[in-house]
Amino acid sequence: MRCFHAALLAPVTLLALAACSSGDDSASDATTPSADPTGSTSTTGASSAFTEFAPTDYTYRLRVLCYCPQTGPVDVTVVDGAVSTAVIAGGPTKGKDAPDFARLTINDILDAADEAEAGDGSADVTWPSGSDHPTSVAIDRIAGAIDDEVTYTIRAVQVS
Repeated sequence: MRCFHAALLAPVTLLALAACSSGDDSASDATTPSADPTGSTSTTGASSAFTEFAPTDYTYRLRVLCYCPQTGPVDVTVVDGAVSTAVIAGGPTKGKDAPDFARLTINDILDAADEAEAGDGSADVTWPSGSDHPTSVAIDRIAGAIDDEVTYTIRAVQVS
């Protein structure tokens, strides 16, 4: 009986996973900003389309959403353009060093978006109008693949 139920659920599971994939597997050849009602700009584009974050000394709160161990928010400190500390900001592991995948400068995240765009993937960068940094970077490294997507949320940026 259990095998019968599993056989019935398999197509439903595949349909749910298919709904998560994008319908358009083509990469954009040019940067295409689109405004939303909040005044933010969402940009998708070709390699090197995403502006660099100029400051080299700053702190920010990063949240990484992916098919990876979830750490919760991470407080990142960047000195001279490199991560000096990345500490988990909440939950049962609060105060512990963040894993390597969360030890990123804002420019590391933008570079990953550019790399996805240059390859078989895509990226969507939300950069509010008038802001010097993005608030969200969603990357799909391989078009049509499952479990390779990652979204970075950037908050509380404080330039030193």
